[in-house]
Amino acid sequence: MEPLVVKNNEVELRKLGEGSICKILFDSVNGAKNFSIGTVIIEPKQRTGEHTRDVEELIFALKGETYVVTENEEYKLEEGDCILIPQGISHYHENKTDKTIEQLYLFAPQGPEKPLRDLEIIK
Repeated sequence: MEPLVVKNNEVELRKLGEGSICKILFDSVNGAKNFSIGTVIIEPKQRTGEHTRDVEELIFALKGETYVVTENEEYKLEEGDCILIPQGISHYHENKTDKTIEQLYLFAPQGPEKPLRDLEIIK
């Protein structure tokens, strides 16, 4: 198998919720076998819905300052920071700033990205 390349400007934007969008970079649809990876962009003063995953979730802060909030703790991530969220931990991602933020997500193994494929495409 040859390496696969995804061009960021060619990836479909999907409406994740009010004030947030996502891009699926790699998953089982386009060649990844053991993980899925993509980005989430959250507008100022917005947050994702609370959710729990059945797999590990890694979040890497690409742009701006983001917060991952669980039942017991709030974790502030600055650009370049990352957090590993174990399976079964209820959490959400929040942008408390006045600037758009961007996060990279990684799910291992695959699975949670599948419902993202059904989201409204906005580009």
